[in-house]
Amino acid sequence: MGKAVMITSFKGGVGKSTVAVNLAAGLSRRKYKTLIVDLDISSSSVGLLMGCEGNNIYNFCDVLLQRAALSDAVISDSVDTTDGCLDIINAPFSYDSYDISDAIFERFIETAKAAYDFIIFDTPPGKFEFFDILSKKADLVLVITLHSVVSIRAAEKLSLFLSENDVKNVRLIINCFNSEGIVKGTHFGIVDIIEYLKIKLIGIIEYNKQFQILQEKGMTAYDMKQKKMESFFSDIIDRMLDNSIKLNTKYNGLKTTKLYFKKKTKNQDK
Repeated sequence: MGKAVMITSFKGGVGKSTVAVNLAAGLSRRKYKTLIVDLDISSSSVGLLMGCEGNNIYNFCDVLLQRAALSDAVISDSVDTTDGCLDIINAPFSYDSYDISDAIFERFIETAKAAYDFIIFDTPPGKFEFFDILSKKADLVLVITLHSVVSIRAAEKLSLFLSENDVKNVRLIINCFNSEGIVKGTHFGIVDIIEYLKIKLIGIIEYNKQFQILQEKGMTAYDMKQKKMESFFSDIIDRMLDNSIKLNTKYNGLKTTKLYFKKKTKNQDK
């Protein structure tokens, strides 16, 4: 039986789709049969980021309502390194014309779990049509936040929603991590963020301009010659597979405690 993973955030533009695509790419390279379900009708960027947009006439809701079989609705990634282990299913243009109950959505999750090792749900920001049922039925919920005050405060609201739903297996990913900002006192430290959000940390992804450019060309961190970005996602996957694995110390300064807390500036000390 496979595992359902929900990728979520309270605000848009934090890198949910980037995380979803790169985790799926990494899992498939380890020969885990993986399905990415694009639920975000506002952007539907998974196919673009994977470089395998297709003209499949079926979407996620067609499978939910049994208008199409799951195998007919997916687009298979043709990249050799995934060895046929990665499939994508697109979001509809709108959910307005579909009448989908929690029971129908839950049935899809169970069907997908029987066919795949991992199902990665790339969700819209904030609460959406299937937020409650998916967060309750997911085996793992990954909250994505940027390393900024605005994004962290928004993630706090999402943490509250998940707590109200009594969702237990929630983990945090800090995207566009800025170690220099912590040292200079302009950004929260790692422990500051964890204590503020009350969510356990599963991984950190540093900002990389080249990585952002390559994404527009349908490439992932695993396609980069420089392997540092790949290591961030591989570290998260390791911890998804075994929660006893400690966070790696590839990040600048993480071997010391200087990135744990925001450095106080002279103005803050006064």
